[in-house]
Amino acid sequence: MAFDPLTAIFDIGKTVLNKILPDKMSDAEKAQVEAAFQAEASKAMLTQNKDFRDFVLEYEGRAKDIPRGLVWIRSAIRPAFTILIGYMDYLYFMSTVGAWEPEKEGLLKAVNLIVLFFWFGERAVNRSGVLNVLKK
Repeated sequence: MAFDPLTAIFDIGKTVLNKILPDKMSDAEKAQVEAAFQAEASKAMLTQNKDFRDFVLEYEGRAKDIPRGLVWIRSAIRPAFTILIGYMDYLYFMSTVGAWEPEKEGLLKAVNLIVLFFWFGERAVNRSGVLNVLKK
């Protein structure tokens, strides 16, 4: 699971508030303070996400500003690699497995991992146990 600093800060702040606030404070008042803290954390997260999005748009450019052909090529990368790897897997499994050199088998495993990361993301691949199987 990825580390989310804002959630961690919110949890620490909540713990600190529970320790600092007097026990005489009613549950409604505690909930109000907690809600205000959570609202500030959400506002900070939105600002952080907006800043990151602005950075990416400035760095890579907006789709409307990029030539149409380049947008098409960028969007064709994942499907092209997936089809290529599917074809290579077909060749690997339809041939005698021992006919492939060990370096080529290792390369095929690595490229399969790249395609899995493209399609399913790091967390899904880590949870599936595919990494342990492919490291053998």
